[in-house]
Amino acid sequence: MKQVITMLSMAMMCQQVAAENYTLADALRQKLVSISMTGAGRDTTNYTNNALAPSMSMLVTNLSNSDVSLNLEYGYKLEPSDTSYQTMMVTQTLIVRLPAKQKKTYRLYAMCTQAGDRGPSESEHFSLGKRSTGNLLGMAELINRKRYQYSAAQDAVWCLTDNRDIQNISSSDTTMMYELRRFVAKAKGLPASSIYSTTSSYTEPIQTYRTRTVYSGELSYSMSRPAKILVALFDGNNRMKRVYVNNETQREGQYSYTYNLSSDDLGEGKYYIRMFRDGKMEDEILVKAE
Repeated sequence: MKQVITMLSMAMMCQQVAAENYTLADALRQKLVSISMTGAGRDTTNYTNNALAPSMSMLVTNLSNSDVSLNLEYGYKLEPSDTSYQTMMVTQTLIVRLPAKQKKTYRLYAMCTQAGDRGPSESEHFSLGKRSTGNLLGMAELINRKRYQYSAAQDAVWCLTDNRDIQNISSSDTTMMYELRRFVAKAKGLPASSIYSTTSSYTEPIQTYRTRTVYSGELSYSMSRPAKILVALFDGNNRMKRVYVNNETQREGQYSYTYNLSSDDLGEGKYYIRMFRDGKMEDEILVKAE
């Protein structure tokens, strides 16, 4: 009898764990989590052999009283708030487990789907869009499965979305190059000869860097009672540019938020970090004077 009870208890625990698994889209619809998504900015890790760094950054806040397991699958589109920026497409599935009432920032592999538009930046906010379909979803599946997070794969995406020449898919890794080309050739009905053409040669990209000013600091405050808190970056015209804490109910205790901004993130004029408690501004830090 004791063994039967133990088995039943284990089965119930497994059911509870299974019930806590969500796609990110479902978790957002049920308001179990909130997200703040921007470009990831430059990654200082040395990505060699033309490998790409994760291009997107996503802050996830668990609003529920239970741990949640989240799944953001390859192929989902990330829509910019400013249409002059590119719509991004997730190219590596992200699976995470986030404790109750906790938040964490994750980096996402994603590729651009509009070659002529601007790439993602740390100052541009994105939202979760619909999942890609057809050949574009198939390309995302291939990139995800083979972990082809390389510029050749980005060029393959643009062959589908912007009708670029298949010869743009070029890499010193010929196995990857030909597999990407075969997919594009089949999707576009191109002759097999286009896959193995050697009319273009591969060259490593030249990376250039420019000097930028970094603005960093810390905002700290204490809570003696629960209240809704907003911490955000504002420009001199009182326009909200970035949200760090999005009207979250915070409990008693000490809180501290570190900001690191660069001249790439900020335009001309003044910028401030401001903290609001229950809708009233209580603290302000001048980040950039002019």
